[in-house]
Amino acid sequence: MTDLTASFFMVVPPGWARLPAREEDRQELGAVVREVIARALPDDLPRDRAEPLRQEMRKRLVATVAEAGDNGATAVYLPVQPVDGYTPPVSIIETEAEDESEESPEQVIAQILADALPDRRDDEDPGIREVDGGIAARTETVIRRADPAAELPELGAELPVVDDRQVVYTIPVPHRPGRWVVLSFSAISLPEADDRLTDALVALFDAIVTTFRWTDVPGVEPTALERRLAELGGAA
Repeated sequence: MTDLTASFFMVVPPGWARLPAREEDRQELGAVVREVIARALPDDLPRDRAEPLRQEMRKRLVATVAEAGDNGATAVYLPVQPVDGYTPPVSIIETEAEDESEESPEQVIAQILADALPDRRDDEDPGIREVDGGIAARTETVIRRADPAAELPELGAELPVVDDRQVVYTIPVPHRPGRWVVLSFSAISLPEADDRLTDALVALFDAIVTTFRWTDVPGVEPTALERRLAELGGAA
């Protein structure tokens, strides 16, 4: 990505796509969306059926990502191809943030975790994690009976009331004080759904974060594995 203060890669499962969300990345976003749509629609689909589907997919993907970009996101990760006919209702929002205080990362993380205490899902989880050898904060909350139609009135009554499991990793950039990468995961489910599926999707996100690696760290050469993963498209 261009002009980012934090350079990293993160491996996502097959069938997922990283969609750049910044306004200056709109051309790249268009290319990624075209590739996603080309993979999603079978070649033998009749043109009169394929074109309306392409237009609708393009409209929804670009609108979703552009809205995230307007809210400060640098990228959106989405599962764009079904596995065994199922596409999980999840997303990851990647954001960069700047902390103008002179507090240490440990102090900032302690405050983040303290602020999250009232809504924390698991009281026994302290929320401290290690990401690529450094400290990070992990918070998990559940928004019960969220109403997407109220947030997205243009879609009207198409969207049901849902529960939204949210997991956020707040990761300090080790070589640039005051800079942070925030990865926000959201898993949507119907209120009557079995929590075990959402638990599995959260575990998948936690597994994805274990692949997070910083690149272009001053004075540190990337490993052969890191170079190869970057070549395969895991680089952010």
